[in-house]
Amino acid sequence: MAVLYRKYRPQTFAEVVGQKSIIKTLQNQISGGAISHAYLFVGSRGVGKTSVARIFAKAVNCKKSEIRNPKSKTMTGDACGECDVCQAIQNGNFIDLIEIDAASNTGVDNVRELIEHVRFSPGVGKYKVFIIDEVHMLSKGAFNALLKTLEEPPKHAIFILATTEIGKVPATIISRTQRFDFKRYALDEIENHLSEISAKENIKLPKEALRLIAEHSQGGLRDALSLLDKIFTLGSEPVLEEVLQLIGVTDIVLSEKLLGLIAENRAGEIPGFMDGLLEKGVDFVVFNRDFLEYLRKILVIKITGQGGITLSEAYLDKAKDIAAVLSENEIIHIMRLFLRSLKEQTSAPSADLPVLLASVEAAARKNAGSLSQNNAVAPSQVKPSAPPPKIEISDSTAKALDNPPAQAMATEDFPPTVAGILLPDIVARWSQVIEKLKDINGPLAHLLKSSPVERIDGARIIVSVRYKFHKQSLEHSKNQETISGILKEIYGQNLAVGAEVSAHPEPEKVPAGGGLADALKVFGGELIE
Repeated sequence: MAVLYRKYRPQTFAEVVGQKSIIKTLQNQISGGAISHAYLFVGSRGVGKTSVARIFAKAVNCKKSEIRNPKSKTMTGDACGECDVCQAIQNGNFIDLIEIDAASNTGVDNVRELIEHVRFSPGVGKYKVFIIDEVHMLSKGAFNALLKTLEEPPKHAIFILATTEIGKVPATIISRTQRFDFKRYALDEIENHLSEISAKENIKLPKEALRLIAEHSQGGLRDALSLLDKIFTLGSEPVLEEVLQLIGVTDIVLSEKLLGLIAENRAGEIPGFMDGLLEKGVDFVVFNRDFLEYLRKILVIKITGQGGITLSEAYLDKAKDIAAVLSENEIIHIMRLFLRSLKEQTSAPSADLPVLLASVEAAARKNAGSLSQNNAVAPSQVKPSAPPPKIEISDSTAKALDNPPAQAMATEDFPPTVAGILLPDIVARWSQVIEKLKDINGPLAHLLKSSPVERIDGARIIVSVRYKFHKQSLEHSKNQETISGILKEIYGQNLAVGAEVSAHPEPEKVPAGGGLADALKVFGGELIE
């Protein structure tokens, strides 16, 4: 059985979904006899670039007289789909249509071979059509070789260049072509097309499933048909739960439930909710991503009322209820927490831990960031309080208050921070620092890996080392500059690393012949005989 995107690939302009302005322009050019020698089709994957190029090749070579004769009153500018030329192109054996994948034919020799074909007149049709897919993959030399031919091609040659990355195509190439920008398909266009195909294939799909496929195709019709192909393997009447599992997304009810717990400040129920997800075998990376998408919908509802939201009526009503409870600042605060947890999942011991932390923090600090204007107290309503009673304190007590010990500041209510970053956050991303450092200075990365983070001192992260020469190595100016640059990249702050020698170091075995070389590399020195 043929896959759906091949089985339902459009064979005429009339069958193309969307892209109406492009189709109309191409039809007018063909019917009016004003065909260009080179076209550039630009757009993301699965929006019809190659299909339209093949249909164009059919239309310019179709043997129907109403298409070939500009004076005919019955001209359509479309291929008939029935003549031997149309059938040959549809079957992939038309000798005057040459398709090249630039991703695997990037060199000058490949283009020179193509140029040799250009010189010969078409064998069957009126035009020889060259379709170069992913043209941005050509090398600089290949583009230069193609340039002259594009500028002055034979009258019988038509070039159609297709690309997903127009920024990589030289301006000299673009200037010698007619450019057409293919848009991503709208959700309704994809959903309606999928519904028609499902009906033809006698498959009954819930409307929610069709919308879900449309959303996850990212505007590409080919991707949508590939997803639909997978779902058809579930049988003639697949249920929504099966579709969710096959596509690899979580049920929107789960996101709805979690945001409800956060909105109502029910942090105590969140661990149990997470345990339930673990029992169901939910992928927490996928859940984090889907929850962020749900939050985006809530934010749009909050700002616009509803505009642009693709939710069924039942889910939309619930989303509106949640949006009414949360302020815009609260929604943004929650989104930032889960954006952070999405990044942390790559280095966390388990993918559910960052989601749990973000959820509990969001529920516990839902109102962090700002106060609603409705709840704000006007300055005129604040009554002046009586002056506080004067308390006599001794000189020693005053001195202690002015210079509190570091241990006293690092309480549970006021955890230690460096440049506004909590110590647990420093430790959580410490492995990223070491991985970055490996590419620059391996021995220094090894030293830092074996030196655990102990505490924070101002803008310095203090680590524990075994020996005094380890401390000297880490605090060497050249190494400090290297490490500080990585810390800036990971934490977004200007930080430094300090070291303190542990009281009882364990003896360390140094490989024979390797200790001196490592030390020289760490300190940036060289061996002089």
